[in-house]
Amino acid sequence: MSRHDHFSTRAIHIGSEPDPSTGAVVPSLSVATTFKQDGINKLLGGYDYSRSGNPTRSALESLLTSLETCPSQTISNDARHDASGGESLVFASGSAATAAIAQWVTLSEKEGGAGGKDGNGHGGHILAVNDVYGGTARYLSRASRPTGLEVTFLNMEKAGEKGIREAIRPDTELIWLELPTNPLLLVPPVQLISNIVHSLPSDTRPLILIDSTFLSPYYFTPLISSNGDHPLADITMSSLSKYSSGHSDIILGSLTISPLTNKVRPNLLKGLRFLQNAMGASPSPRDCHLMIRSIKTLSVRMIKHGLNALRLSHWLSTQTDLVERVRYPGLKTDESFEYVQDLISKNAKKELSYLGWKFPFPLKTSETEGVEEDSLEFTRTLGIPFGGMITFAIKGVTAQQAEKFCTELRIPILAESLGGVESLVEVPYGMTHAHLPQETLKELNITPNLIRFSVGIEDYDDLVEDIEQALRAARGQVNGNGHA
Repeated sequence: MSRHDHFSTRAIHIGSEPDPSTGAVVPSLSVATTFKQDGINKLLGGYDYSRSGNPTRSALESLLTSLETCPSQTISNDARHDASGGESLVFASGSAATAAIAQWVTLSEKEGGAGGKDGNGHGGHILAVNDVYGGTARYLSRASRPTGLEVTFLNMEKAGEKGIREAIRPDTELIWLELPTNPLLLVPPVQLISNIVHSLPSDTRPLILIDSTFLSPYYFTPLISSNGDHPLADITMSSLSKYSSGHSDIILGSLTISPLTNKVRPNLLKGLRFLQNAMGASPSPRDCHLMIRSIKTLSVRMIKHGLNALRLSHWLSTQTDLVERVRYPGLKTDESFEYVQDLISKNAKKELSYLGWKFPFPLKTSETEGVEEDSLEFTRTLGIPFGGMITFAIKGVTAQQAEKFCTELRIPILAESLGGVESLVEVPYGMTHAHLPQETLKELNITPNLIRFSVGIEDYDDLVEDIEQALRAARGQVNGNGHA
């Protein structure tokens, strides 16, 4: 076999091989908590207790490893699995995955950890991008304090190479990035950061973790080298509850280690497995089974999320009397757009090329006069689909008016979380990031009128009509029919 199966094929078939005993095309769910042994520590299939390992969880972990790390130089016989040594760990939630990797920094080297301040555990340092998910900020800055962990939150774009190098300390074990960031959808200079880190001694350099929840491995695979050099990251983290689940009915999280990192830092996997088991952060096999099913449709969902988000962000950017500060990295007018072409996965490029996108994207696009705005031809001139998340600020409104916008919506639902087939809106200032200090909110420009919009896969025209009426209602404007 000369190549891997492509993303959509692997998403459907890995972890879902027909049952060898019955021929069932849907694998059985393993609900057992414990497993028979042929003798003391003589395990059948490598399982003893489901907190430590479970066949259904293993199937999901194999699936995630393939989606996050393939194609690699080592191809398995079935053309689907990653045979180069990458590894995934599934946790009971994204927050459990956050806790495990943060705890790994402070764990002693003897147990497989980074060793903390002196190798014996306790302490250590994480350098994190300053705009992160509220739950991540809460854990890193508050919940991890008893472990002695020290965290520096840095505006990586503003700091530049000099500032980033100066912020890396001798005890910096991990650089924590999100792409894009939550909620501002900023794109950190990941290539610059990766180059800086890989210029340091290989055996002591910090590891790079990228939380790719907002994109999923469909749009972004930083563990796969795109230029024959080192990959952008060592570890990807994901709240699988979001796009991978896609239906707002599963809570799971994951960490995936790149094949290269797993080879040169074998203690990383050892330490994370130890923590997963010791902390009891193991997922339910039932959730793992449902997640395997959900990921089968990830490709088709992500294309629709991306198309809707690209079109909606463009429409919002034209409503200058109603909104401002529209952010969508895939929109060609977005300040981060120049990075998107280099970051988008080969798989997404392949799918989008079939739909007529050109790479590199032609910034000087052809004349659109006479082209229907509801056509794919017009959409291709707007930018590149790159996830389904948009942020924007409602112009000149109070916190109460921003809340009215959310409650006036008929289709998008006011709720935390994201990535479901249904559209969701939230106000980070009063919801997901409300616990941040006021000075931090001000520095990040997270204001009471900022809306985070998880664009679903509903009909585009229905969404636009609904958003427009809610915006006008929030601002107290009246349409021609006399209604707000």
